[in-house]
Formats: sequence, structure tokens, C-alpha cells
Amino acid sequence: MPEDVVPISTTVPETVTMDLGADKEQIKSLESEFTDFWSEQDSKDDLSKEPTPSPPAKEPPPAPSLETTKTIAEEPSQSPIQADIDKMELSAGEFKPSQEHVEQFKKIKELWKTDRHRADEAAKKLSTIEAELAEARKNAWTPETRADYEHASQIRRRFDFMSDPDFLKKFQEPVRKQFDKILDESINVLADRNAAIKWVNDLKRDNYGPDSVTRDWWLNSVVARVPNDLNRQALLNSVTKLLDLQQERDSEIYRNTNDKSAFDNWVNEKTSLTHKHVTEELMAEIGVQEQRIKDFLPVDVSKAKTVDERAAMEAHNERFKQLNDFLVSQIKDISENGPRAWVRVAMEATRSQLMNNQIINLEKEIKELIRDRDKYKSDLEKITGARRRLAQTTGSQPSSEPKKNGQGLSLKDLSDPRKAMNDFWDEVDRKAQ
Repeated sequence: MPEDVVPISTTVPETVTMDLGADKEQIKSLESEFTDFWSEQDSKDDLSKEPTPSPPAKEPPPAPSLETTKTIAEEPSQSPIQADIDKMELSAGEFKPSQEHVEQFKKIKELWKTDRHRADEAAKKLSTIEAELAEARKNAWTPETRADYEHASQIRRRFDFMSDPDFLKKFQEPVRKQFDKILDESINVLADRNAAIKWVNDLKRDNYGPDSVTRDWWLNSVVARVPNDLNRQALLNSVTKLLDLQQERDSEIYRNTNDKSAFDNWVNEKTSLTHKHVTEELMAEIGVQEQRIKDFLPVDVSKAKTVDERAAMEAHNERFKQLNDFLVSQIKDISENGPRAWVRVAMEATRSQLMNNQIINLEKEIKELIRDRDKYKSDLEKITGARRRLAQTTGSQPSSEPKKNGQGLSLKDLSDPRKAMNDFWDEVDRKAQ
């Protein structure tokens, strides 16, 4: 054996253990066993007179998992913050800190460094998890998932397009009407009319529609059973028209829903047409309703001939502006707030109807008052004429001054019908007493 065999070193590199939640007592036990083992091997080597090769070492226990401990051969470099913590010292100042305070300060720095170390480790783990999450999200969008999503999107686009009222009116209703027309024609051209009626009723009862049957079914199960050649040809023409309508409808669906861009173009076009239609309807209805309030529409102030007329026109236009602003606010309320605004506007219309009924009743009362006023005025004029004729007959003029004790009517009183009326009834009341 060579004599220059270097003894096995018993110096164990200093390790740094990171606290990852493992049992501290178990870690210390493993470290103790590891140190005792190599110390025993070194002592045996020193007692032997002749250096001999070391016997094969016992296989060490398996390394613990990453969740328990992690040892590294070299001490990791401290972070800048931890280095700054180590440089901190208690300032002596006027009083020298005691040994107890120094030890406490050291413990505080160790705890601080431990917390910083844990924070750094947590930040590293967070970065790793974020990277794994980004990768998982990237890999989650598989071709199969993308295909499923596109299929679901296309179904949704078809549903929205086929539910549009304009599509139903322009494409779906003609198909349904042609289908019903063919069934009615079949009753008249099939050989057994009663059986044909029962057959048509069964189809309608079971909700069979134009899309529930095929071209071959029409030809083999309906057209082929018509005995008359002319009727058969006429029915075949009707079926051909139905198939053309269905093809036109399906082409329209495919053109507007095959991809997202086509569907978005249809949505934009629909929005534009809807806005245009709403605007046209509003302007048309405004033209109709303006005829009901034509006396309140604004007037041209420049046509005023006098200052007073101009002021009256300006006041008229200001009133119209206030009413028009209220109308516009109500329309905006309906457009922006939906059903709640509908209820508010309906309630305002109801209140207006109640007020309109009150105005009609007041107008009736005013007409009755005017009629009574005209009647009383006519009676007063008759009384005034009679007194004048009486004065002309007797040759003495009625005194213009009222009689003593307030009795009688003077000529001056008769010149004012309202005052004469009051005085007349006052005199009647005094006589009645």
C-alpha cells in the first residue's frame, strides 16, 4: 500500500439549512450521526501503525426530500438588505448599552434577517408559480378547446341571427307560409280527401315544420301520390318554391354567421338601421302630433309689428321651448331607462287625462256662467230701456243722484250694468225684509 495516502478529512463543509417546515430535531439528529461517523473513521486511521486504505464507508441514508431540508456546500451570499442589517450596531451615546441589550439587539437582527430570508424565498416561489401559471394558461388553449369554443360561438351567432325579428319576417315567415300552402294544396289534389285532411292534421299536431322533412320525402311521400298529372306538376312547383326559399334562408344564415367578422358586420349594420328606423319613426310621429298643438308652435318674431306684439311672441316661443325641452327629456328617459321610464311616462299620460277631464268640466261651467251673464245683461238692458221710456213719458228726468235711504236706481247707476245689477238686487232684498 502506498504510504502517501492522504487521510480522509473530517472537516465537514459548513452548511446552511433553510427552514421549509421540516422537523428540527430530526435534522439535528442526522447531522450528529454524520459527524460521529466520520470522527470514528479518523480515529481508526490514527491508531493503525501502517496506513491502510479506508474500508468502504457505510452507505449513507438517502437524502431527505426537498420539503424537509436543503443543504448547500457554500454559504449563499447575503442580500444587500441583510448586509445592511449586519452593519447595524447599538449607538453608545451618553450611556453605554449593557450586555443584555447587546444580546437582545443581536437576536432582533437575526430575526429580522430570518424574516427577510423568508420573504426572498417567498418572492422566488411566487415568480416560479407565476411562470408555471402563465405556461399552464398557454398550454390550456389546446386545438381541441379552441375548436369547441369556435363551435359554441357559431351556435350562439346563429341563434342571435335567427332570433332577429327582421330575419323572421323576411326569410322564416315566407318558408312557413309556403309550407302551409303546400299542405292545403295536398288536401285538394290527393285521391282520398278525408285521409288527406287527417294526414295534414297529424302533421300539424306533431309540430312538423318545413325543416322537419326532406326533398325526397316531398317527392316520394306526397307528390308521387297525386293521381292527376297537372295537379302533380302544380304541387311539384310549390315544393320547388319552398326548397328555393329554404336555400335562400340558409344562405343568408351562413353568410352572416360563418365567422365572427361577418357577424360583427351584421350587428353594426343592424344597429345603424335600427337607429335610422327609430329616427324616421320619431320624426313622422312628431309631424302628426304637431297638428294637435299647432297653436303652440313657435312663431317668427321678425313679423311682429309692435313692441307689445313682439313681447307676446317672445313669451309664446319661450313657453314652447320649455314644453319642447320637457318632451325631449321624456323621450330620453324612455330610451335610457327602459321599463321604469315607460311606467313613469304612462303615469304622466294618465295624470294628463285626469287634468284634461277637469278642464273640460271647467269649460262647461264657464260656458254656463257666460250664458247667465249674457241673460242678466239683457235683462238689465231691458230695465234701463224701460226707465228711459218712463222718463220720456212723464216728462221728468230720473235723478242722477241716488234717492235717500239708498232706494231706487239713478240714471248714472244704469250706465254701469254690473253696478246696476248689484243695486237692483240689494233693493229687492231690502223690500223683502
